[in-house]
This record gives sequence, structure tokens and C-alpha cells, in this order.
Amino acid sequence: MNLISLTASQPLFLPNAQPGASSSFGVTQWGDIPPAILGGRAMADVPMGPPPASAADVALQVMNHAVFNQPLPLACNARPRTGSLLRDPEPREWRPRGGWSVAPSERSARYTAVYPRVSMALQTAMREWIPSLYFDGPNRFEDLDLAQGMLAWRASRPIVGEHVDRLSHDILDPEMMTRCFFWVDRNIRPILSSLRPVTEKLDSSRRGFFDARNANRILLRLRRAQRGFQMILKAEEDIITQLVKLVAATPKFRTKAERQPRLVAIEVERSVERTFATVEARLRRIIPHGDVETIMRMLVIVLTNAMEEAQAEFEHKAA
Repeated sequence: MNLISLTASQPLFLPNAQPGASSSFGVTQWGDIPPAILGGRAMADVPMGPPPASAADVALQVMNHAVFNQPLPLACNARPRTGSLLRDPEPREWRPRGGWSVAPSERSARYTAVYPRVSMALQTAMREWIPSLYFDGPNRFEDLDLAQGMLAWRASRPIVGEHVDRLSHDILDPEMMTRCFFWVDRNIRPILSSLRPVTEKLDSSRRGFFDARNANRILLRLRRAQRGFQMILKAEEDIITQLVKLVAATPKFRTKAERQPRLVAIEVERSVERTFATVEARLRRIIPHGDVETIMRMLVIVLTNAMEEAQAEFEHKAA
């Protein structure tokens, strides 16, 4: 996936931002996508500029465009803070085209063509961003369960199930979890090795829990109902469910707005507020110290880009 890195002269909320290169996610039965590649990146100063709109504000504007044909928000991007012990995430940007006006409802024939792809994009972005923002200093290894869970999540791959209601990992589905641990087993050692300059300085009681040479023991601990990993996977599932549910409601709101526009305007605002209150609560469970607002804005951007790309591909195949 090619992304445009922003320069220090570009503000966080831009009317003239250039759109990033489109990405393509091939959804297979299990929807495997390689995890973000670890490595270093030059640090850049956070650019000055007008404050970015909140994720809920952007989502409300996009929803009002889809329902009431109001103007779309200006082009915006999400830029994370630098200084991660892992690789710093790449900025995400979006210049609105169709927004959520192309969103299919739950009963639409396009549901299975669009939302699995949206889920895959969200899962990929969360695996890149959240572990990187979590590991911003050596003290993050103090919560053993959460730290190990973050590394396992980073090593896992996005997944969608065979049924339309399985848009991410289900911790109660043995087949999904078997697939999940297969990729954790394959990918976690390089991640642990990249953190060795930090973890080898931990006290002796914790050092071994992050040593790549102990990967088999770490995996065994993760399989035995490790609290942090399961909590992260459940949070991911809830976040994706809430976002897809919100977007899939736009056709219903649009139809109802023809008869009761004022009532629908209130319902739309409340739906957006509830959705992002839930998303924020789930994020704060797994990254209590992080910049959750920027993560949520990133999720809105990724969701909208993925939906627009999926819709364009669907129309191309139908032509």
C-alpha cells in the first residue's frame, strides 16, 4: 500500500491536501494481509496550522452529506506523534469524493462486497497505528498482559469470516483463533527482536517475557486465555462493528429524511455521538495513555477511503 508522507509545511487540516494513492485489498476467505513492516523512519516536527476537526465532527459532516446532501468536509489527515519504539505509523489522508453516500445497507446485495473490504482496511490500519502509539517508552512493558497482547496483535493478520457478520476476529470461534495464532507464530519473533535494545534493559523478572528466544513460551501463554490479547481482539471487533453499523444506517436515514428531516437530523447526530463514545471507550481500554482522538480521526479516513475504493471497484466490475 502506497501512502503519501506529508511534509512539515502541510497542516493537519487542509483544504488543498493532495489525496493519497489508492490502495487495493484483496479479500480472500480469510482475508490475510501482511502486518506493517517494522523499521525506522526519520522524525519530523508536527506542522503548525489550524486545529483538526474531531473524528465525530468529520463523521457527522460526512453523514449529513450522505443523508441531506450537505457539503462534505474539507480534506483532512491524521498525523501520529513520532518516537515509537516500533515503526512510526504513516500519516493517513483523505480528500472526499463520494463519502458515505455510496454506503450499502445491511440488506443490500453490495454489503458483502464493501464492508469486508472496509473491515480489512480498518484492521490493517489499527495494527499499524495502535501498537506503535502504545509503545512510546520502556514503561509500557510494565503491564505484561497488555504489552504481550499488543505485540501478538501486531504480529497477527486481518481476517474476515465466511459469514457477513464475521468482519474481524471472534475470540469464541476456534477456527478463526487457530488462524490468528498461526500468523502470530510466524511474525512475532522479528517484532520481539526489533525491541531487544529496550527489553534487554528490563529487570530480570520481565526480560524473558519479551525475548525472541522464548517465543514458544510466549505463544503458549497467549493461547492460555491471555487477558490482554483477548481484550484487544474484542475491542477491535467492537470498533469495527460500531463503525460499520453507523455507515450502513445512512440509506435508512436518507429515506426517512424525505418525510421527517428534523427528526432524522437529531437521530443522525445522536447516532454519531453514541458510535464515537463507544469507539473511544474501547480504544482507551487498550491504549489509555495514547492520542485516541487522532486514532479515531484516522479510522474515519481509512473507513471512507476503503468504502469509496470498494464501491468504485464494484461499479467497474458491474459495468
